[in-house]
Amino acid sequence: MIDRSQEIIVNPNELREFVSDIYQKIGVSKSDADTIANLQVETDLRGVYSHGTRALRRYVNGMKSGFINIKPNMKVTKEGLAFALIDGDMGSGYLAGVKGMSLAINKAKTVGVAMVGVFNSEHFGAASCYSMMALEHDMIGFSTTNTGKASITAPGGIEPVIANNPISYAIPAKNEPPIVLDMACGIAAWGRIVTMNLYGQPIPDGWLLDENGEPTNDANKGKMMIPAAGPKGYGLGIVAGTLAGPLVGGISACLKKNGEPSEHFFFAINVESFTPLNEFKTKMDETIRKIRSSKPANGVDRIYLPGEIEWYNRQKFLKEGLPIHKEHFQDLVKLGEELGMKFQ
Repeated sequence: MIDRSQEIIVNPNELREFVSDIYQKIGVSKSDADTIANLQVETDLRGVYSHGTRALRRYVNGMKSGFINIKPNMKVTKEGLAFALIDGDMGSGYLAGVKGMSLAINKAKTVGVAMVGVFNSEHFGAASCYSMMALEHDMIGFSTTNTGKASITAPGGIEPVIANNPISYAIPAKNEPPIVLDMACGIAAWGRIVTMNLYGQPIPDGWLLDENGEPTNDANKGKMMIPAAGPKGYGLGIVAGTLAGPLVGGISACLKKNGEPSEHFFFAINVESFTPLNEFKTKMDETIRKIRSSKPANGVDRIYLPGEIEWYNRQKFLKEGLPIHKEHFQDLVKLGEELGMKFQ
């Protein structure tokens, strides 16, 4: 359980404006700044703090140093009726992600299914930011990324061979919240490890290995992570790292070194190209209700669908305010002060 006494409540709209102003202060256009800020705050609203505004300083430092291109000229380098490849020009992965998924959605409206890859890009935050874009168009969305060097071991190994690649699907429903899967192929997201450490929560046994391949519960000593469900997470990580990697002109994580670009991969499925939309969404509602009403184990209140807890978080935080850790808030305030700005 999260210790809420460590948090402070902020207005999400004010936070969104502040984050956008931060980006604009260092030279990002208002349109791009608004896009990035909105996705980061929306991620916070879902309770996925590890991939929200807590990464603001990291992105700002990357932009100020020139590692992240503030004004990227992203181009489509290859294109067909149902596919495209985009050069991200080392710009923000958020901008590349929006461009990539938007293109997949537009193509899927015509051809039913479309896939878009992005190379030469940067970290794009939470994968669900992009899979969920398809929901507004009554489509199924998918996104993954191959970012950073390898940090996940093979089953039985003590050397990192894959990145902690995420896999995200978003599936529309009719009256029920959509199903949104956003999972790391490691046993947890690295950002979750940071969050647990921030709140003083213990890291479970068997999650982390130190630099020598020995098990550790110390988040600061954990240099490697085991894959989720052993060979299953390992296999999914290899597949995700291939789609968002060699397939789009990048390289596998095990071949990467610090500072190399990230790659992304998206696809959109137009539901109505396969089956009547209303019929599909009705069936999804029935499926969701059946699963939710299944009998829980002793001590468990109820069953949740993938993404349902995050959906409820968003509804709650929009009404009551967004809780963020005090250290996170203090860092936001400090970053603003460093740029001559004040967070109200």
